[in-house]
Amino acid sequence: MSRLVGHAIDEDDPHGWQPIHFTCTEQFMMYCKAGRFRDTETQRRILATHDPKEQKRLGRLTRGLEAASWDAIKSDVVVAGNLAKFGQNPHLKSILLATGDRLLAEAASQDRVWGIGFTADEAARLPSRERWGENRLGKALMEVRTRLRREEEDAVD
Repeated sequence: MSRLVGHAIDEDDPHGWQPIHFTCTEQFMMYCKAGRFRDTETQRRILATHDPKEQKRLGRLTRGLEAASWDAIKSDVVVAGNLAKFGQNPHLKSILLATGDRLLAEAASQDRVWGIGFTADEAARLPSRERWGENRLGKALMEVRTRLRREEEDAVD
């Protein structure tokens, strides 16, 4: 976690040296976001709710947020969270690995950062992917898939 947030975990961190159980990757991401800017109060509030929409809302309230600093690490945070999610759940892992080498994309019409900025139907009608958003979630999941596949191959060797 220290590597993700860019500094050592402080003793006054709400869970500095204790294991943390995250209910979803959104909670993990928003916890890391608040941690990046040493906003321990927001971290506590994020851990206290199980609602991903509320976690996201709280993450937006992070005190001291510097957009460029967060932007530089947020994809790494999402990869780490999804490695934990898919790596510890054999069922989810098998679903992700079963996608083979297919392109993964979040068809979210209102999200051009984590998604492609289009619904699946809209995207299918486009002549190319040039107009797509960043698709950071899809790219993160493809990275996780590659790493999990590599781990399985290394375990066989």
